[in-house]
Amino acid sequence: MFYDDYLTARDAMDSLPNFPPLNLPPTLDEAGHPRFNPWAFIPVLYFMQAIPVTLVQEVASVIYKDLGIANEPITRWTSLISLPWALQMLLGPLVDLNSTKRKWTLAGQGIIALGLILAAFATELPSAFAISLVILGATAVTSALCNIATDGFYMLALNKDIQAVFAGVQTTSYRFGRLFCVGILVGSSGLLVHRMNMDVKAAWTVVMGAAAVLYGLGYFACRVSLPYPESDVIASGSNRTETSRNVARTFTILLLGVGGYFFLNAVTRLTAHGLWRTLDGKADGAYKGWMLPLQSDLLGFKMDGVLAEQVQLGLCTAVVILAFLGARWLLRGSTMAETFTSFVKQPRIGWIFAFILFYRFGEAMVSKMSPLFLKDAFIAGGLGISNEQLGAIKGIAGVSGIITGGLAGGWIISRLGIKRAFLPMAILMHVPNLLYLWASLARPPVGAMYFVDFMDQFGYGFGFAGYMIYLMRVAQRGQYRTAHYAIASGLGALCIAVAGILSGILQSNFGYPGFFTAVMFCTIPGTITLFFIPLDEPVALQGVAA
Repeated sequence: MFYDDYLTARDAMDSLPNFPPLNLPPTLDEAGHPRFNPWAFIPVLYFMQAIPVTLVQEVASVIYKDLGIANEPITRWTSLISLPWALQMLLGPLVDLNSTKRKWTLAGQGIIALGLILAAFATELPSAFAISLVILGATAVTSALCNIATDGFYMLALNKDIQAVFAGVQTTSYRFGRLFCVGILVGSSGLLVHRMNMDVKAAWTVVMGAAAVLYGLGYFACRVSLPYPESDVIASGSNRTETSRNVARTFTILLLGVGGYFFLNAVTRLTAHGLWRTLDGKADGAYKGWMLPLQSDLLGFKMDGVLAEQVQLGLCTAVVILAFLGARWLLRGSTMAETFTSFVKQPRIGWIFAFILFYRFGEAMVSKMSPLFLKDAFIAGGLGISNEQLGAIKGIAGVSGIITGGLAGGWIISRLGIKRAFLPMAILMHVPNLLYLWASLARPPVGAMYFVDFMDQFGYGFGFAGYMIYLMRVAQRGQYRTAHYAIASGLGALCIAVAGILSGILQSNFGYPGFFTAVMFCTIPGTITLFFIPLDEPVALQGVAA
């Protein structure tokens, strides 16, 4: 679970998880006149927000496993196409400073609907893996922009009191969207294959097509139901010239981010290859997953694997230098530059960055690998369960655990405050990972995994509440709240992408027991940051005290 679970913590803003009545009167404008009823759009808006995120970050792994793809490329490539949610930290100012949040939201939904239709038919093509990755990657970019706009629209359309009242509705709607994907869609694919003897590719075409149709219906519903908040206006000073400049600035910043990512990727892979040669050097040894391939394809050219990484390193170094100089020139004196500098000028920003990047690292590794562990053949170290059972475990037990844990986490924070509650919440978030380690060793019956996944997700939802309460605190210092929140949540998503890639490498080398053991060690750095991040500042959380 990557960007999607940021909504869990918003339950903490409302210590009582009671939903507002359906006949809630419309919100009022500045003159006190009725404007609209939030029930008319919030449930659909956040149900839809969950669909592309969950399909790309979770369901895609199940699809590719059914297509016979190995774990390492699944985790590596699905993590790469999840990068747009990490790059939200760079996209936030573009959305904040250009056009209205309503237009961004509807335009994004329309493009996502088209992407889901194309993804449905891609599963039947000969190069389904590569083609669908491109389609889902483009959908992820659009979803990241749409999510930024949706969150900004939520804050603009509702006053602070109504935001708090509808926090539970917002979160639960999102959870139902996730349940639809990991429960109903995954389970339906299993029913079509095993009960109706449908080919696995055809089954996923039908299932993804159904998701596209439902999303399309939601898009048309939002076109009718989304209001026109008076505060949702184009930023002052925005015009075609400034918009073009902001697009150029964003493109340059994205180029810097992507170039930096692949620069680090090349450094990491070359370092791992060097360690393989030093520690083992055997193609079938214990560290074979760290060995670079004898031949690689780089931009369509076949070459030696080590040489390919060295060329990538050189190219990315040049890209990073040029993009840095270009971004520095384009951003000088701009409002977009102010959104970034105002974020990084916060006290103890280094520890805040470390917290955002590492607090969820171990949990992110488990989330990426657990469905593959459940589906993998018994002889390969997995449990060999069907999609029907996987849908029930992840969709019912897992989602129930996350919702229950999120509500419990919000209640604890409201009673103890985030400073006293944070460390116990972090410990409870990580301890249930031991259950997956036990499952990889004991190979229990399928029924036991309902309990394992429920407890794992309960702990995650419980600890994640504190995480996002703190991110909201960090984001709401200053006037660029939408951009600041995008920066903070984007850094968190970057952690998830890196954790997903590392997961495949560790599992392919050391098996599932070794992988789940490594997870426990990866939870330590993020927990240590809790002793150093600033927790004493006054809380300005949507007008609600934590």
